[in-house]
Formats: sequence, structure tokens, C-alpha cells
Amino acid sequence: MDKKEITEVIKEHLADFLECGVDIFQQKGLVFHVVGSRAEAYQKPFFQVISMENAIIAAVSSSVLKEAERLLTGKSREEIFECPLLYGQSVYFIPDVKQSRRKEMLPEYTYRMLEGEGLLELQGIKGFDNSLMFDADGNTGTYIVFYAERDGEIAGLAGASIESERVWEIGVDVKEKYRKGGLASVLVNHLMYSILDRNIVPIYCAASSNPASQAAAFRAGFQPCWVSTYKNILDGSSGYDELVRRLYSE
Repeated sequence: MDKKEITEVIKEHLADFLECGVDIFQQKGLVFHVVGSRAEAYQKPFFQVISMENAIIAAVSSSVLKEAERLLTGKSREEIFECPLLYGQSVYFIPDVKQSRRKEMLPEYTYRMLEGEGLLELQGIKGFDNSLMFDADGNTGTYIVFYAERDGEIAGLAGASIESERVWEIGVDVKEKYRKGGLASVLVNHLMYSILDRNIVPIYCAASSNPASQAAAFRAGFQPCWVSTYKNILDGSSGYDELVRRLYSE
């Protein structure tokens, strides 16, 4: 796949979640869109801002459309992302298929790939919350992992969850004593290519406040594609909800 095809897959993926047409991403400047039940299952009321190419999409529940229009209309891109009703910003990366290459394995580790039911042999693993987590019933949202071992210990692990038919999201964890040696980028890079070989688009998400994670994405062969706010404060989910409510009531 080239960058154009990858970008089209991403647009279709986001449009499916937002329940809109892909032509929304061809717009310039601020566009308001009322979402459906799919987005509201993630958070209700839903209020999220996505910046991709020339479009700034304010995707909202119908109940907050008028307030969103009042707050955001006439604002710059930077001001829109500073809206006090929103919190958290995520940078989403796609493979840089033109510039990236498969990285050489670090020789001090042994490597293994597992997928599907094969992941069950890792049940009980701890310390890999970004890449592989099991719930109390032994289920996990991760479908495939690529990990490195050293001296009988899992040093680092990259895992991917199935976000849609053609988009899988990668997360990675490296134990502290094995960091700063390039292991994270090796794991993410090889998992990225394994997913691309299936004609599926791997994506990588990093918080805007986490430069180390963003750097790992670049080193692994990813490039930024879009930025999205994380959540909004309207349902009380913010860690500062008590303070926010007090400020708004004064």
C-alpha cells in the first residue's frame, strides 16, 4: 500500500465511527458534524475535535451542537483545541511506507510472534498495559503480539488490537531496565510490517504530552496523520471534574 491508499483507509475508518461521509475530510477549516449511536457508545454526550489535512471536524452529539458552534466558530485551530470542554490530545500515526525500512533485530534478544488464541499462554503477564491486558475472565482486546525475551524474561512487547476490518492499533511496553536501547522501535517496526503484509493498516497513538512515545513512533517508521481530542468534561469523566464544576458554577 502507498500513502494515498493508507490515508483513504483511515478516512473510511474514521467516517464509519463518526457515521458520516468520507468527503468531510476534503473540507477546509471548521466543520460541524452530528454523530450517531456508534460514537455516543464511546462517550455521551460526544464532543471531539479532529484535525486532518485541511479539515477541523467538530464531531458532537445533537444535544451540544449549539454550544459547540457558539464556542468554536471563528476560532483558530489552536484555540479550538484549547476549548475548556475538551481534554487530552492524541497524535495518530500511520506507516511512512516511502521512507521506512524493516529494522534489524537486536541480537541480545530472542523474539516471538503470537496471535489469536495463542495469546492465552501469556495470561497473567504484568506490566504491559499499553500492549496486552487480560480482564478478570481472561479475555483481551489484543489480537497479535510481537515480543522480545532476554534471560527468560519478557523485556518488551508490542501488541495490536483490531479497530476495524482494515485498521489495527499498535501499543508497546518495554520494562524499565531494557529501555533506551531501541527495543521499542524494533518491536513496533516489525509488528507494523507484519500487519501491512496482511493488507491491513497499522496505526499508532501517542498522547501529545508524551514525546518519548512519539519519538518511538518516528523511529519505528511511522508518520503523523491526524490529531484528535481525547474526551470531554460533560459527563464528569475529567480527573478535575470537581474543580471544573466549581469554576463553571461561580
